[in-house]
Amino acid sequence: MRERLLLSRRRFLSFFLDWISWVYLLYAGFSVHYIRTSPTLIWRPEEKFVLPELGLTDWILVLLVTVELTLLVRSFGVSLGQRAFGVILARADGSPRVGFFPRFGHFLASQLVLLTVGLPVLVRPDRPWHERAAGVALLPRPRGAPRVRPWWTSAYALTGAALAGVTVALGWVVTDIQVGALIRDVDKPARLWRGLSRPDLSYFFVPHPLEVDSIFGALVKSLFMALLATLAGAAIAFPFSFLGARNITATGPVGRVGYALTRGFFNVFRSIESIFWASIFAIWVGFGAFAGTIALFLHTIAALGKLYSEQVEHIDPGPVEAATAAGGNRLQVIKQAVIPQVLPPFLAFTLYRWDINLRMATVVGFVGGGGIGLLLKNFKDGGEWTQVGAVIVTFAVTVWLLDFVSGWVRERIV
Repeated sequence: MRERLLLSRRRFLSFFLDWISWVYLLYAGFSVHYIRTSPTLIWRPEEKFVLPELGLTDWILVLLVTVELTLLVRSFGVSLGQRAFGVILARADGSPRVGFFPRFGHFLASQLVLLTVGLPVLVRPDRPWHERAAGVALLPRPRGAPRVRPWWTSAYALTGAALAGVTVALGWVVTDIQVGALIRDVDKPARLWRGLSRPDLSYFFVPHPLEVDSIFGALVKSLFMALLATLAGAAIAFPFSFLGARNITATGPVGRVGYALTRGFFNVFRSIESIFWASIFAIWVGFGAFAGTIALFLHTIAALGKLYSEQVEHIDPGPVEAATAAGGNRLQVIKQAVIPQVLPPFLAFTLYRWDINLRMATVVGFVGGGGIGLLLKNFKDGGEWTQVGAVIVTFAVTVWLLDFVSGWVRERIV
């Protein structure tokens, strides 16, 4: 019974994947045509991602066309859905070599199933009527089964290539890529490149007349922003990582709830970039390094918590079982058997996160997070490209040195 349910699930999911692939191909093709022929190329999502203005009859026709294409590919080849979910159309005896006429019979019988809105499939989903009538069956693909034809000529490979090609074409027109503009307007950024190639370090230690911090002072501020955010974030992520580890926490109803909530917190806060948090806290506490530090701190908790918890889940279970057999409680097991295994990679992750936070400190500065990013933004807005070049060179050298040092330390920790 369980095998029948699994096969029915594979049948439905594989069919849905094939159908939604054709829907996407038609929609993406329409979008590419619409964008290329639209009189306006102003970036507005409501103008770029639109559905065609069709009537009910037209939509029914589109539905029928996509379903027919799905049935055609599934009958006469290994479709993308069949390949993805490990099923194959075979003869009733299990042989994968199905001739033309059984496949054609399967395609014709599928039309009757379509006319009855799929009722024969619902009656017996593990072996529908149209498969029995055609003498074929959708079965799990056996391991090591011989290929009937080269993979690059199969239906799933051709469908995958079509999906990739249409996606690239859609992305090309949506993002308004204009390769010719790189050559046609090559003289426009000349002043920028001249300024970047001749950095002016006269304000390295002395603040610019319109700025509060010098380049060195802003750099030090960014270094401490990254350092404090990393240390505070790691301190909070460390205990929460054990709550977010399945092998430690998810051992009962309460534990599974705690595990789900902790992992959910990590995933949600990790998905929101630091620049968004910096925008919020710049309004909340004012522009400056404090707002940037809090933004980096929140993202660090989630990012390190996710890395830490995954490391805990991959520990050697032997020491844990030995500590448990010796009568240790949960905290004693974590202290004696888990922490010694995860401490070196935890330290390596923390150093790597400091490296990331230092880079992110520049980005959050553009939205009011303070530090060298804010100084870079002000110089850019003022068109002082030699000062921009000085900031970029200074920051690049600093990041390179810290990356070298942190890499050297990580090699000796792990």
